[in-house]
Amino acid sequence: MSKFTWKDLIQLGSPSKAYESPLACIAHIDMNAFFAQVEQMRCGLSKDDPVVCVQWNSIIAVSYAARKYGISRMDTIQEALKKCDNLIPIHTAVFKKGEDFWQYHDGCGSWVQDRAKQIHVEDHKVSLEPYRRESRKALKIFKNACDLVERASIDEVFLDLGRVCLNMLMFNEDYELKGELKLKDALSTIREVFIEGNYDINSHLPPIPEKIKSLNFEGDVFNPQGRNVITDWDDVILALGSQATKGVRDTIENILGYTTSCGLSRTKNVSKLASNYKKPDAQTIVKNDCVLDFLDCGKFEITSFWTLGGILGKELVDRLNLPNENSIKHIRKTWPDNPSQLKTFLDDKVKECDFDRSTSTIDPLKTADLAKKLFDLSRGQFSLALSPRPVVKSMMSNKNLRGKSCNSLLDCISWLEVFCAELASRIQDLEQEYNKIVLPRTVSLSLNSKTYEVYRKSGPITYKSINFQSHELLKVGVKFVTELDAKGRNKSYYPLTKMSVSITNFDILDLQKTVVDMFGDQVHTFKGSIGKGDEEKYPGLKDNRGTPKLECSKCQINFTDQKSFQEHGDYHLASKLSEGLNGAEETSKNLSFGEKRLLFPNKRSSPQSFTTPRKKQTAPSKNILSFFARKK
Repeated sequence: MSKFTWKDLIQLGSPSKAYESPLACIAHIDMNAFFAQVEQMRCGLSKDDPVVCVQWNSIIAVSYAARKYGISRMDTIQEALKKCDNLIPIHTAVFKKGEDFWQYHDGCGSWVQDRAKQIHVEDHKVSLEPYRRESRKALKIFKNACDLVERASIDEVFLDLGRVCLNMLMFNEDYELKGELKLKDALSTIREVFIEGNYDINSHLPPIPEKIKSLNFEGDVFNPQGRNVITDWDDVILALGSQATKGVRDTIENILGYTTSCGLSRTKNVSKLASNYKKPDAQTIVKNDCVLDFLDCGKFEITSFWTLGGILGKELVDRLNLPNENSIKHIRKTWPDNPSQLKTFLDDKVKECDFDRSTSTIDPLKTADLAKKLFDLSRGQFSLALSPRPVVKSMMSNKNLRGKSCNSLLDCISWLEVFCAELASRIQDLEQEYNKIVLPRTVSLSLNSKTYEVYRKSGPITYKSINFQSHELLKVGVKFVTELDAKGRNKSYYPLTKMSVSITNFDILDLQKTVVDMFGDQVHTFKGSIGKGDEEKYPGLKDNRGTPKLECSKCQINFTDQKSFQEHGDYHLASKLSEGLNGAEETSKNLSFGEKRLLFPNKRSSPQSFTTPRKKQTAPSKNILSFFARKK
């Protein structure tokens, strides 16, 4: 019998639980030297051309062809040119001060002798939008292939292939194993049991059929000990996963032209190490029975793990007295039985070192979690769920200002045009990526003066249409810089050394959906219980007995269910947003009596008590947006 159960297999069908299964199949894919590849494709260059991507004098990406000359991102562009006579440097796209669009200046850069062709940091700002755009194209391909994708950065993703592998295992009719033998024939028995449900979920899976052992892995299986490649169902799942990742990587290359590297294993952390194990354009599979061999291969230390490469990792090396080499194996050997051994040692070390919370990254109250993480990481068993990452909650555009590039109010406004254009472009791209309407409601401006004193201003943004426009953000920004300019005029204010614009408090709406579509029919009274703390959250909502009471004063509806009350409030919020964008009717419940009088004056009958004729007045605009703009 297999060492895995039906529960382990069925768990792959749940996006929220699959990562916990010992049969989990997680892939990490990253695009090799991504920025350099983007520029190679844009400029029609081949993969054999030595290309570097440049930002001012610094190199931010090096193609693999250029790496053969010993060039790295630590080099300046001038140093790189000395290493390779035929090097092709390409500067990133830039915004120019006072312009609301980015563009490339090919053939220009700090390495060019002609001063007219140099791009100066004082009056330009780098734009990474070309790379974000290509990243979104790749992300769309990943999402078409897999139902759970986590973007780890602009050029890397995690894929949970649980459902993909389960579907291939149980339902694929066409996959051929060898010759004319098809997967469905080799798995006919287990498929019949699965489909008919004739199994106990806690019972062990049957042994893998002999025919299934001819299933091929796509890529390099890390197997230095020469173990049998397929011995149980975890190997079968990883083999199927390798077929799937090879397919999606081929699609990326065929459609976009980018090569990728992939790591495949049971966990995110091991998969990320595996994708970096062999580059470029490679795929490394780490089977469960080979994971310790992989971690001890000599290429990795405890600080190699994702999230442990910074200050925390260095502190752990010091606190645990880890050796410079074989630190992962050292953790397993020193604390072999359970995480509590490691926790006890870590607690003692924290006390010995006169723990200072202000300088340490280790929380003394969370050493149990940290010890469990280290214990599992060192064994390749630390499981983390994938997060599909919802729409961002904030966005910033900023620049460190050099010299006198921002020496007046006019300069501030010129830079604001750049910032607002960049943010508007990113908002529009987010809307396309998530198929939603994204409207930031709050803008914050931060300025650093000549003496590094920080000036800040924030406030709301109003809109005249359903789409975010940069000029609406710019209008608020100009108001803020003008006010801050007046405030700092008599101080050592200019030239500014830094400037940033942030947008937050997003309203996110589904495209082509009405308010009722989004929130349903909110005219019913729901029954339930009030959660603890509701009285404080909604003051004044009590009945005669002092019991918290959730009531909508606009609709005269009472709610005893916290969730229903919040949904009803969301309905009114969305309704008000819709009216702010599209106009309101006199019957709207979102308008007060005074607001209705202001917006619909012609529909009021004059009070009978008036005997003196009033002067004729010009009726105010019936545009609800203008009213809300004044109110804000």
